[in-house]
Amino acid sequence: MRNFLFVILLAAAVTACRKTPTTGSSTTATPDTLIPGLLIRSPGSWTATTPQGSTKLDITVHSSTVDWSVTSEVKMGNLGSSSGTSSSGISLSSPADPWFVFVESSYRLWFFDGKDDLTYSWRSPNGNGQGGTSIYDGRLHPGTPPVPHDLVPHLPPELQKLFPAFNPANKRPSL
Repeated sequence: MRNFLFVILLAAAVTACRKTPTTGSSTTATPDTLIPGLLIRSPGSWTATTPQGSTKLDITVHSSTVDWSVTSEVKMGNLGSSSGTSSSGISLSSPADPWFVFVESSYRLWFFDGKDDLTYSWRSPNGNGQGGTSIYDGRLHPGTPPVPHDLVPHLPPELQKLFPAFNPANKRPSL
């Protein structure tokens, strides 16, 4: 019995002293959540990282507004990086308005008030920004950038009529 106990203690001591090499990184990558085609209808934060920099969208919902803030960081090679924040909001006529934010890309965001206004906020990879109104009071604003085809079906039927019908090209079979 004493030999059996000695063998168990010896085996435990030998295995306990082994060091197992591990590899890993102390940083963890978070997946991008600000992806093209995403339709956002709730408060929260979304992020995207590209080789040119990063974008973060924060949305806060109140009873009569949806406030948003976009923070962008642009990498400038050996010069470091530059960051900027733009913010605005969507006025709601009712808390039940079906507002949304459509992500064309991490640098191109569209904001719908749930009724009859569509605005956009664009930021180029070099940090320059542009924003404006695409639809105001149910009418298409002259000189507006093209509204993404994937966004149009999410608009109310009367606003969808402002855009020509779009028939996506059929996928060709692969040979």
